[in-house]
Amino acid sequence: MKQKITTVSFDADGTLVTTAFADLVWLEVLPQLVSDSWKIDLDDAKQKLYADYELIGPARAEWYDLPYWLKRYRLEVNPKTLVQQYKSAVTLYPEVVDVLEKLSEKYELMVISNSSRLFLEITTENLKPYFRHIISTLSDLGLMKSTDSYAAVCERIGTMPGYMAHIGDSLELDYVRAKRAGLKAFYLDRRGRRRGRYFVKDLKEFAMRLG
Repeated sequence: MKQKITTVSFDADGTLVTTAFADLVWLEVLPQLVSDSWKIDLDDAKQKLYADYELIGPARAEWYDLPYWLKRYRLEVNPKTLVQQYKSAVTLYPEVVDVLEKLSEKYELMVISNSSRLFLEITTENLKPYFRHIISTLSDLGLMKSTDSYAAVCERIGTMPGYMAHIGDSLELDYVRAKRAGLKAFYLDRRGRRRGRYFVKDLKEFAMRLG
């Protein structure tokens, strides 16, 4: 018998919000702090930081950990104060609110993100009324977004994987790993480069496919 979806989870960056806020902090603000503190050219600071980002890589938790980078570069800055200064850069995709309002009438909604809670609290600030749970796999579970982390989330909220749908903009993290964990997974490809039953170009199409 086909299981009925009762819970729908969303990735955050690239799914609910654009990467504008994260890009600003990581690619502009942090290099400027390094430039000012170390008294080196901004271009040199960017080159050094970007090389270190690549060295660490997105498969390691440190890549997402702002306090780690502040400590690594000996920057005496409060991370919470820092990100709060730039929260106006958070930008929702245009269809998000309408889709959340529609889906919240039928499903329990939540967020499952690889972002640290430091960032996630800001990117989801204006959307919190729609979500029953907002989970950072790194901060809350100590895990990268993986098959194990999806299983851990299901256990945490008291549901079976087959009753949950998940959507995100990473083919590996949000589609492959969620599907492997038993969730009904969808891949959000806003550029429309891929086609498939569970590949969608925006959240409106996702809501239609889900229905």
